[in-house]
Amino acid sequence: MHINILQPFNCILIINKRQIKNLLKINYIPITLQIILITEGSLTKNLNCLTNMSTSIKIQQKYIINHNMIKNIRCVWLENELYTKLTFARSLWLITYQDSTLMYKELKNNKPIGQLLIESKKDIHKAIEEIYYGYCQYLEKSFYINQPIWGRKYLLYYKSQTYAIIQEFFSPKILDFFI
Repeated sequence: MHINILQPFNCILIINKRQIKNLLKINYIPITLQIILITEGSLTKNLNCLTNMSTSIKIQQKYIINHNMIKNIRCVWLENELYTKLTFARSLWLITYQDSTLMYKELKNNKPIGQLLIESKKDIHKAIEEIYYGYCQYLEKSFYINQPIWGRKYLLYYKSQTYAIIQEFFSPKILDFFI
């Protein structure tokens, strides 16, 4: 499963799930950033604790409905109270009509994914697929930086079926909060 990349992300390094599981190439990632990249917890909650500020989200969504399936493409900026952009995330949700009533309505809300999943009480499994390091002019411009960016891709499973694919790209400014 793949999300169409509107802005190209040029990878310098890709660490796949086998390498993550076996801790291969992990030494390339700054130890402080490993806490963000490898954790399977709520990113928004982690950012709130790390920055000691509330994290707000700005969401753009697009829905495609066809063949008993709703596809929701969701793009999100996470920023702190000082309007510093910390993370850009994009996700593709595959929602069948039988599951659509609750989750479809919830995805329309301006809430972080972790919060939506906790509130929905759905038993979701998260599996990190890749961690990558590279360049993207759009993200560098948006983060006000001129350097490579770390990111990750993971899948969410519900009832053993792929429910969503999520890509997150992290501003290097996140590391400043560890000082």
